[in-house]
Amino acid sequence: MDSSGIGSDDGTELSQSIDGSHWSRNDQCTMFNGKPYRDLTLDDLKDVVFKSVAEADTFYLYYSIAKGFNMRKRKLDWNSKKTMIIRRVLVCSREGERRNPKESNVCEEDDDSALEDGLFHKNVKGRKDKALRISVVNDSDSSCSGKKNAKTLTSKTRRLSRVHCGAQFTVNFDSERGGFAASSFTTEHNHPLTQRALTPFMKKNRGLKEHDMAQVDSLRKVSVGTSCAYEFLVHQAGGHEFVGFTERDLYNRVQRENSKLMIDGDAQCCITWMNMKATRDPNFYSVFSVDEKGRLANMFWRDGQSYTDYCAYGDVLVFDSTYKTNMYGKPLVVFVGSNNHRATVMFGCALLVDETEETYNWVLTAFLASMKQKKPVSVITDSDEAMRKALDNVMPEARQRLCAWHVGKNAVSHLRDANTRADFFHHIFAGLTIEEWELSWEYFVAMNRLEDNSWINGMYNKRHRWAEAFFRDEFYGGISSTQRCEGMHRILKVGIGSCMTMSEMMARMEKSVARLRNRGLYDDKTSSLIG
Repeated sequence: MDSSGIGSDDGTELSQSIDGSHWSRNDQCTMFNGKPYRDLTLDDLKDVVFKSVAEADTFYLYYSIAKGFNMRKRKLDWNSKKTMIIRRVLVCSREGERRNPKESNVCEEDDDSALEDGLFHKNVKGRKDKALRISVVNDSDSSCSGKKNAKTLTSKTRRLSRVHCGAQFTVNFDSERGGFAASSFTTEHNHPLTQRALTPFMKKNRGLKEHDMAQVDSLRKVSVGTSCAYEFLVHQAGGHEFVGFTERDLYNRVQRENSKLMIDGDAQCCITWMNMKATRDPNFYSVFSVDEKGRLANMFWRDGQSYTDYCAYGDVLVFDSTYKTNMYGKPLVVFVGSNNHRATVMFGCALLVDETEETYNWVLTAFLASMKQKKPVSVITDSDEAMRKALDNVMPEARQRLCAWHVGKNAVSHLRDANTRADFFHHIFAGLTIEEWELSWEYFVAMNRLEDNSWINGMYNKRHRWAEAFFRDEFYGGISSTQRCEGMHRILKVGIGSCMTMSEMMARMEKSVARLRNRGLYDDKTSSLIG
């Protein structure tokens, strides 16, 4: 382009680099031949020749951004032989008027069948409209003569944006000058223009670049949420007005990228992920079940390292579940234990459809199958009754212990007096014989007048599952609560939320477990006598 102020002869590259971070900070995007873009007229362009249509598009894009409106490509005319472009027309996005939505009259008695047959109006891109508006018209206005009522189906309309704005820019090919020259340049608008402070939110002023998306992908892979990733990019750019896109733009892009990865659905993506793990790890084990409708119900998996850890430290098993880890509300169950450094090790994970006895039977059976039927000596759980029954069914030989933390939490809610609670806590952890414990309990109940307390009586009936006195001859490896599970849940939930798909959740969990195992290797190194 001759006599231009854009700063490059390559219009295509310029059009690809336009975004909020460039035009607001670089003079080449606000000035044209020493004059502000927003003040240009047709006289200022009489000596300008655009070498290509792309250069003309780039020029008007810069102009629209500086002026405060969105542009639209209106027309592209070719010669009679379709070998050369002879004219390009660019307009304000609010030019013209909206076309009336197409209507279709459907008789009332045929309405249901028409909807069942898929009678939907489609938009320009061929996608079905999200909503239909149904209105009743008179018999005289309907083409269905002799029938009671006819319903008119119209596509749901959006906010009106076309207001017959006359602003436009036209270039024609000039064979003598060897390029495109401006033939018409209307600068007046019949609507308010965007204020300069709001220009970063204009459609043409927003664009998520590939290198920004690459940074977001890297951050998300290390459990950094999309919102925090956006704030990082804002800090890197020097402010929200320079980042070039909004947080909603980033969320939409991430959603589109995730949809590309899950062509066959989230459940199939999880199964594919587990098959991929199995090809890399010969000792990887996974199993899943489906419901009566063929949908994914329960899923259990563990890797080869989990099997190795269980063979070495699987005498004590801690078993618990948690929520808010995925968008489907599936409870996440973790099987953990303690190693020789008294650090937590992972034995396996499962996603369940619910927390019934039948479901727990399935997951415990799957766990034992993955561990070649090696059963733990002791199991620590919370007070879930379905979990207890499932353990009795699948692991009847294992000694069960209720989590001391959960027992204490229930005591706080049922016993108001602080001294009474302190006496109860003493009976949880006191290293007494069974006879001594029984005498102390009788004294505790009598002194605090708890003979008619239903919760105290219920806890006494299952005292063999929570009082330390009844576990003196049992091995628990110094573990008395499911806090290891709770700690594991906190580790796994870093970057995991209730709006996350299962495939995303499993990938992030893998990184959390890898971090946990790396700490175990560090413990091995610091405790060894080598180097």
